[in-house]
Amino acid sequence: MEIIKPIPTIIIGLFLSIEFSFSSETALIFTPFFSSTYYSSGSVFQPEKDGKTTITYFQLGAKKNTGAWSISGRFQFITATNLDSNSAFFNPDFNFEHRRGYYGSDNTWFESSSLIINYRNSEKFSVFFGKDRVQWGAGRSNLILSNHCPTYPLASFDWKISEKLNLQYFIASLASQISDSSQNELYPGRDIYVDRSIAGHRLKYSLLDKLILSAIETVVFGNRKFDEHYLLPFIPFWSMQHYTGDVDNVQMCGEISWIPKDELKIYTSIFIDEWRPESTFDEQNRNWIGYQIGLKKNNFLQYNNKLLIEYTWTDHRIYRHKFSENSSYTYNFPLGFWAGPHAEEFIIIFNQKLGDWNFQSNISQVKRGELTEEMLDRQYSDPVIVYERYNGNLETRMIISAKAKKGILKNKLFLELEGQWIDWKNAGFDPYDSGRMGKDISKFSINLGLTASTQILFN
Repeated sequence: MEIIKPIPTIIIGLFLSIEFSFSSETALIFTPFFSSTYYSSGSVFQPEKDGKTTITYFQLGAKKNTGAWSISGRFQFITATNLDSNSAFFNPDFNFEHRRGYYGSDNTWFESSSLIINYRNSEKFSVFFGKDRVQWGAGRSNLILSNHCPTYPLASFDWKISEKLNLQYFIASLASQISDSSQNELYPGRDIYVDRSIAGHRLKYSLLDKLILSAIETVVFGNRKFDEHYLLPFIPFWSMQHYTGDVDNVQMCGEISWIPKDELKIYTSIFIDEWRPESTFDEQNRNWIGYQIGLKKNNFLQYNNKLLIEYTWTDHRIYRHKFSENSSYTYNFPLGFWAGPHAEEFIIIFNQKLGDWNFQSNISQVKRGELTEEMLDRQYSDPVIVYERYNGNLETRMIISAKAKKGILKNKLFLELEGQWIDWKNAGFDPYDSGRMGKDISKFSINLGLTASTQILFN
């Protein structure tokens, strides 16, 4: 039995007709949103050569501004047919908090939520808390903290110390997905997970408005929601982690963004999970790093277009930790690069706007290798046992796509048509299971999408 039915005209009509205001001033805005996409051969959501997939989103957002306060949030429900959940983890455009199945059906549903309450008393200082994501990094596939993972509870502030210097800080609670056996008697039949949290601070310095330098520290700590040592945003976490007994997971990161012209941006990031300076250039080193380099160009050769070229590379030792509660994951999604450790991606995206049409062309080449427990044990051995990159089971995927999108009825309704060529080696690969082999497939997927959104205004 198939749960997803063709989109009823009554739903489309409802979204197109609702836009009303009860008074002349808008105080509260609700934004209902509906989207459904059909993938003729499953696209990257299905590691098979054939088999259609459908993904449908129902979402309700709301926002309100009152003086120095602003509140915004959304609830999202997703229902899907013929979606492989393991493949969803290998997709930069999809994440989920809770996955459930329908009774008597192979179809799947997901739900998630977000909320941000922000207080800004001036242009120089703001504080916010709620359930959202921190996104640090200039790239599309952010290496440091990305928007690929599900949202999480957090508190943060942003302080413009001077015209050139800015400090940001946050602390957040993550979902470890590691069962806490000590809670089994209290909550029989329920999964209670070990606590995992993260804190981070970023210092940005602008040099002549052309060069932006960022220094970043994050620390992931398990078995507790909060730690008073990491509530001090002005002390290096690297030092504090040593003070508390060297049991947590500290990362040091840096980023340089160069903007020689208004329409051009060149950026590079480095993520350092562990570094032993005295053995930096030795074969048996502890250089656990990831890096990224990219370029963004507006109005490339002609107006109304955008070009992005980006390369990301991650060592197999980053994001993971010998104490699993300290790994840089939430709901099994990495907090940084969407493909995780032991991976790399080269991508080119070109967007062109012509009248009411938006055209996008993509070329993506991504590769990832194993992440076995044996590899995790070896990275902490002394002396270091060197692991040769991609020295085992391996997955590669090439995608070439072209997409056209058009807004109609005052951009309340969007129609989308995309063609994708996918060459996928070892599709269905599980990086944590070296014995599981996937399939080599090549397929073409035609993707048809419809999106409807409107605003309901209350004064």
